[in-house]
Amino acid sequence: MSFARKHFQKHSAISAAKTAAEFGSMQDLSFYELHLAQLNNDRHRLKQIQSTEAKVQLKTNLLPNYLPYVDGILEANKSVQDEVFMTILVWCMDVGDYSKALEMAEFALLHNMAMPDRFERKTATLVTEEIANAFLKQLKTNADVDIDVLLHLEKLVIRGDVDAQLLDMPDQVKAKLFVALGKAKIKLITNKDEPSESDLAYAKDALAYLERAVELDDRCGGKQDHKTMETLLKKFGDQTVS
Repeated sequence: MSFARKHFQKHSAISAAKTAAEFGSMQDLSFYELHLAQLNNDRHRLKQIQSTEAKVQLKTNLLPNYLPYVDGILEANKSVQDEVFMTILVWCMDVGDYSKALEMAEFALLHNMAMPDRFERKTATLVTEEIANAFLKQLKTNADVDIDVLLHLEKLVIRGDVDAQLLDMPDQVKAKLFVALGKAKIKLITNKDEPSESDLAYAKDALAYLERAVELDDRCGGKQDHKTMETLLKKFGDQTVS
């Protein structure tokens, strides 16, 4: 997409959002309807594909067509329900663009934007569960894990300055996030036999996250790691942990 086209789409989205804010909905606005029609066409294309990998690749290719619109909505900073915006939020998570997804999720929560009915879960629940599940899967491999994404998510949905009702979610979902955080902290430990002060600090953080996870969901899958960290800290507990 050319720079001029991106510029046009972004500023058209800003204008549409500002106009819609007067009525509380993006419905019946031609620019929004144009993107919604394109989204429905692209969703139809995705439904024809059975391979999850192929769907992710198609979404990766399609996303640049929508991001200028998304940036326009973000810049307009209006509380308007928007199916296009919320669907692209999910697509960003699907393709692993968590930075953009969390930027959009924070905006959606601050403006009380609901997920389209087909997603069934509330915004905070869906975002937390999808990202936590993705990281729990990744943590089973030797791949590097960007713990900052999980910390950003924790700040948003656990300690965020958002209406508590909007952050309400099943304890099991919240536990998944804490397990992912605990395991991610463990992954940062470089030597469990002769842990450094940093290693022990990571272990202490991991233990706290896993303890909270087990409190929320006894079947969260964090018990063994919790026991391991507890043992590690008891063994080397006389070392200073800042």
